[in-house]
Amino acid sequence: MSQENVEIVRAAYGRLNQGDVEGLIALCDDGFLMDMSERTFNPEIYRGRDDLRRFYGGVTSAWASYRWDVEGTRAEGESVVALLHCHAQGREGGPAVDWHVAWLWKFQDGRPVSLRFYRDPMRALEAVGLEE
Repeated sequence: MSQENVEIVRAAYGRLNQGDVEGLIALCDDGFLMDMSERTFNPEIYRGRDDLRRFYGGVTSAWASYRWDVEGTRAEGESVVALLHCHAQGREGGPAVDWHVAWLWKFQDGRPVSLRFYRDPMRALEAVGLEE
């Protein structure tokens, strides 16, 4: 199941990068939980489809562009850690975002049920018992 989960995670970022939030929602469980409480700006927890739409709306309202590039994935059981390189430019100008983070995805019955954002990719790996 791990490789299928990795492919779903990669597809999720593809849809995000294309602006296809409905396609992202279709991949996820109806009760999907998105824990972004470790974000510097707007730390929040999102639950369900409407909150996923709200998350993406927040991204598009704050950023002129935002891209999630998957640099690597690590699968362990029903979890996938996506190691990301994020690039963004704010709507109000200022310095561009260029950072490395991780999202820890959890699966159940072949569907993503949750994810958690980590500013430090090593902490995401450690959360599932993996090392770099």
